[in-house]
Amino acid sequence: MIYLLIAGIAYLLGTAPTALLLVRILTGTDVRSGGSHNIGAMNTFRSVYRLRRSKPLALVAFLVVWIGDMAKAILAVTIARRVGVDPVIATTVAAFFVILGHNYPFYLQFKGGRGAASLMGVMIMFRPDLFLMWVLVIFAFMVGFEAMFQRMQGKRVSVFHSVSEQIIGRLVGEVVAAIPFYFLDRALFWPVLAGTVLVIYKHKPRLIAQVQKLRKP
Repeated sequence: MIYLLIAGIAYLLGTAPTALLLVRILTGTDVRSGGSHNIGAMNTFRSVYRLRRSKPLALVAFLVVWIGDMAKAILAVTIARRVGVDPVIATTVAAFFVILGHNYPFYLQFKGGRGAASLMGVMIMFRPDLFLMWVLVIFAFMVGFEAMFQRMQGKRVSVFHSVSEQIIGRLVGEVVAAIPFYFLDRALFWPVLAGTVLVIYKHKPRLIAQVQKLRKP
């Protein structure tokens, strides 16, 4: 029963629409009306820059949403560990459902973000050092896959494009980056695994689109 309560609280915290509110305040529009049409930090950057033509403002907006999405995951896990019996189970349940709430908020027709920032919040809360390793592994895979694909097409490699658009490399990197947690922090591995599954699943449409694009002659 206690874990059902944890799941419910975490899900509701996850539905807090940080990007939706901030972009509405800054631009008067719905963040879902452009870009990737989700309520994540990256789409906040795109939306604010497109409408306000200010990179500094867009960057600040990105950081506010990113921190806000991490904070709600940290809050969910903190509550879960205080009321749960087993800290590992409590953390895993809270991490899964806070990301689920972010990705599928019930009052937005279950159309939310992709959960990466909330997953980052869980890692930063417990192991900032492993979070840094996680980021570096994913970055290496994004740039590596981008370099491979761009060279196949005779184009120059762009680090910014790698970070913002290289979905195949990112998702492969997220899978690989989760593996060391099993050996270095077994208790944190399960929340990271649960969150990674949700993040990857939410990227499925972009993954399919990128694979189809590569198949075109």
